[in-house]
Amino acid sequence: MNILKAIGNLFIRLWRWIKETAWVQPLLIVGAIFAVIFSIPRFTEWINSIQAASASRYWAEYKKTLQGENDKINEFNTEADKLTQSISEWSNLDGEYKTYAEWEAGMTAKLNAGSLDVNMDPRTTYGKKFFMIYVSNDCANCDEMQPAFEELSSSWNVDYPIEGTEKYAIHTIFTDDESDNDDTYDLEEDKKAFVRYLDKFEENDFLASGGGRLQNAPYKINKSVDDSNYNYFINGDHSGFKTPTILLIDFTEEAFNRRQCRIGISEVLFGVSGADKYAKAANLAYMWNHNTETDTSNPFSDVYESAK
Repeated sequence: MNILKAIGNLFIRLWRWIKETAWVQPLLIVGAIFAVIFSIPRFTEWINSIQAASASRYWAEYKKTLQGENDKINEFNTEADKLTQSISEWSNLDGEYKTYAEWEAGMTAKLNAGSLDVNMDPRTTYGKKFFMIYVSNDCANCDEMQPAFEELSSSWNVDYPIEGTEKYAIHTIFTDDESDNDDTYDLEEDKKAFVRYLDKFEENDFLASGGGRLQNAPYKINKSVDDSNYNYFINGDHSGFKTPTILLIDFTEEAFNRRQCRIGISEVLFGVSGADKYAKAANLAYMWNHNTETDTSNPFSDVYESAK
């Protein structure tokens, strides 16, 4: 108790001295100001790290893993493989079917015959319409766009009118995801599960065919978007592949009946523009509503009219 009392008396005398010594007070004020200034970057870093962790947790909720990813072109064994290959098989990229009813009947027949690489209907497994997003843990743009997706989801068809009856749905693939068989490969690049994934879907033509469709989509033309990220996607470029890459997958009849059939892999963004989460969410709603026949302000649509 005597020790605590002595320490208390010491602080009391120090505080009395500061109050009675005028020249010390300005120094303390200046020191406090500098302490606040120098602490701002660390405080900002701390806030940013919290936001990044929150964003990563959000994307992880919808993650399709690359666990077990191999380099065999005809073997689709991971969650990410099955998602991607089912989209590829059901996208009608070669124009095999001329009507939606014909497409449904043909794909159902293949499904029942067990003749698909991934014998599932993506509409029931993943959704009739959904965002498929490539993200990574060290992606600042992925962190920045996460509040916009959350905003769109929470205000779905309220602040952001949605055409059709489909609910908000997303699936994510992490480009820095690891697999427990990574170290069994000899080449350093091949030790990365996402590299093996890219090579697989570059070889089976999903990236080239899907990317070719995206390059000719209204948004690319209406907004005069640079070719670079499209080319990275088409070629499955290991070092240039962009995160985020946001695909809209659409298996609705409206997508099939678009001027250019848009069923399956339909639209892409390589980041979301907008001054804040609300503007970004509005752009994502435009993307979702790409089948509109009336909204001439929608740059993803066939009826878009640029502002004069």
